[in-house]
Amino acid sequence: MKGKQQMPELEHVFSPVKVAGLELANRILMPAMHLNMAPDGFMSDGLIDFYEERAKAGPGPGLMILGGCYTERRGMGTPSMVAIDDDKYIPGLQRFTERIHKHSQPVAAQLYHSGRYAFSFLSGEQPVSCSAVASKFNPEVPRELTPEEIIEVELNYGHAARRAVEAGFDAVELIVCGGYIVNQFLSPLVNRRTDRYGGDIDARMTFMREVIAAIREEIGPGFPFICRLSGSDFVEGSHTLEETKVVAAEMERCGVDMISVTGGWHETRVPQITMNVPRGAFVYLAEGIRESVESIPVACCNRINDPALAERILADDRADIVGMARAFLADPNFLRKAYERRLEDIRTCVACNQGCFDHVLLLQPISCTLNPRVNRERETELSPASEKKTVLVAGGGPAGMEVAWVAAHRGHRVILCEESSKLGGQGNLAAVPPGREEWAEMVRYLTRQLDNKGVEVRLDTPVTVELVRELSPDALVAATGARQLIPRIEGIEGDNVVNAWDILTRIAETGRKVVVVGGGAVGVETASLLAEEGREVTVVEMMDRCGADIGQSSRWVILKDAAAAGVKMVESCRVSKIIPEGVVAEAGGEERVFAADTVVIAVGSRPEDGLRERLVEEGMLEGIEFYSLGDCVKPRKAYEAIHEGFEVGRSI
Repeated sequence: MKGKQQMPELEHVFSPVKVAGLELANRILMPAMHLNMAPDGFMSDGLIDFYEERAKAGPGPGLMILGGCYTERRGMGTPSMVAIDDDKYIPGLQRFTERIHKHSQPVAAQLYHSGRYAFSFLSGEQPVSCSAVASKFNPEVPRELTPEEIIEVELNYGHAARRAVEAGFDAVELIVCGGYIVNQFLSPLVNRRTDRYGGDIDARMTFMREVIAAIREEIGPGFPFICRLSGSDFVEGSHTLEETKVVAAEMERCGVDMISVTGGWHETRVPQITMNVPRGAFVYLAEGIRESVESIPVACCNRINDPALAERILADDRADIVGMARAFLADPNFLRKAYERRLEDIRTCVACNQGCFDHVLLLQPISCTLNPRVNRERETELSPASEKKTVLVAGGGPAGMEVAWVAAHRGHRVILCEESSKLGGQGNLAAVPPGREEWAEMVRYLTRQLDNKGVEVRLDTPVTVELVRELSPDALVAATGARQLIPRIEGIEGDNVVNAWDILTRIAETGRKVVVVGGGAVGVETASLLAEEGREVTVVEMMDRCGADIGQSSRWVILKDAAAAGVKMVESCRVSKIIPEGVVAEAGGEERVFAADTVVIAVGSRPEDGLRERLVEEGMLEGIEFYSLGDCVKPRKAYEAIHEGFEVGRSI
């Protein structure tokens, strides 16, 4: 244990629990995350560093799970997932477990097979499944496995488990969630077989039983064996919680030592991990599974990012263990801070998906909006500055706050000036629409960091030429953000026109009927806010789709929520003028009038980048290191703002 040790207040979180013969020091599980950091399936230094950073924090999670680790190439998700389908991978896996065990951290390997979710352009082979039924996740029709091939798949699971034991893992986990191959055999939606692997639920569990048996044969009777289970598939025609209870009971009967319960399949249209999902929304699934098993521990998962919430779940006896994955992505020291009663210092995952799931879907290594060190732990250690400088930061939005605390952490004297009366910039706006409240955690954490690191914060203080002359900084960082873009549209100066940012800051009000001009993230989210407040809202967007600037993993959820609130969206619609009665626009090749009491403008933003120009005109940049970052360079997302702030902060 590093730092000052204190008795924890989270008595249930920090109580031990046994999984077979393995005693976990606390009841927090770090589930498997697909990190895309294992080139050609081999363990990389970066992947090992990622897990070691979390293992050495002290205390780390009661159990970490690495994965998914694919058991055969035709079942892999991406080429940069961890491979365990050949003995050649054992040395790298051994190197991994040895590094993790140095910190007394137990770790399991998740055994993974995509089935029909695999893509032939990645694996080089046609996907396989129980039946030739395509999914909404991957439209490729899989090849139906023959009975002989099914036995081969089962044996490959066993061989993979044997490799996990030889590599030094403390447990294995079979993934029976997400819509992967074991789910496919279990589901009447996919499994159309007429042999012993298909039919009623008992017959559809045959493949699962045989996979469990093949794994147990290789790992032995006492080795901890976990199953990761979809509590409900959340796909029409597939398993609900009631069927899954039957599956869970059978898992226990077959010798599984623990069940980790998550949500539905990847193709579900029920949001699982996006920001709009309430914290702890799926704990009820674990409660249901606990009712169906007799003695093995059950873990709950999904959208749990707060140790106090984990404590309540355990104290209320809703689960035996709490799974928290992205909480450790955002803050490797999550549990240590909880143990030391420093909950306010935790960098809380906001479930924005910008650096994690959006990267996975783009086949890129995972990252994190709020934690720029993810996937770069070794090369981004913050070392003390060789020369202590006075650093002036202009702008108190996310980029400015990040650069300020990082620079101060390294020993610089930092003065942050914000022209408004409040820190947070557009982070405050982002947290206003319904379902987006978690963004406030970003502002809270960054504000706390400024205080922790001794940054001098001056509110209501724009950075002027005179201020720069007075302070004479060694380095000046322009993080002045952006202003809302005002398009050249006839009637834009009308009394019935307001800006979206003024709606979000409650400066402006609207009438009952509203047209929002611009269907990007700001426009759609502002429309949702107004619709939930009882307005009749139409979004008009000149491009062929709304939400084009929203990440792939969140876009469908935000648009779905907007539609559910009653927002109407008209795409490929170009506004030509604004009139007292609403807007005139061309849509579908004809001119239309969209009636409105109020027109809200949300067509984007422009950089607020005049500081450098003013300083150059006055000859003030001579001998000053000057940096521009965030939206004052180019309006983008929080991800770029935080990452650029971090990089500048560690380079000054």
